[in-house]
This record gives sequence, C-alpha cells and structure tokens, in this order.
Amino acid sequence: MLYICERHFQKVLNRSLFTGLRSITHFGRPPFEPFFNSLQEVHPKVRKFGVFSCGPPGMTKNVEKACQLINRQDQAHFVHHYENF
Repeated sequence: MLYICERHFQKVLNRSLFTGLRSITHFGRPPFEPFFNSLQEVHPKVRKFGVFSCGPPGMTKNVEKACQLINRQDQAHFVHHYENF
C-alpha cells in the first residue's frame, strides 16, 4: 500500500511522499553484489573500498555476505563496517 501511495504522490506532485525529494523512493534491499561490482568498474584503480551500514542484523548480514562474495574475485577488497540496532 505504501508503494502505491508513493507512486501516486510522485506522479501528482513530482516529489516523494516520504522524503519530499524529487527522486523516487525504492523499497526493499538493493542487490548489493551487483552494486559493488559496478563500483569496481567505475573505479578500477581503487584497491580498497570501505562499506558502512547501520541497521537491523538481517540487512547488515546481507551487506557482509556481498562483501565476502566480491572479495573472492581477487580484485578490490571491500571492508564492511557496521552497527546494528
């Protein structure tokens, strides 16, 4: 229901119902592994990335897992720093 309201508000006022910004609010967790891969492509000379997350344990575990999978590729190293609440 929140998604439907957000999309309607965005179309009517060209703003997010939740943030007031013109950018669309995306719900759910992003696909972290493809996102980290894209960072490596955009910044090929960077050898170490710091990844900072704060949230529930399930979310930080997803980020940590993505960092571990990316680190197996023997390219840049992703270091995850996090805090749970």
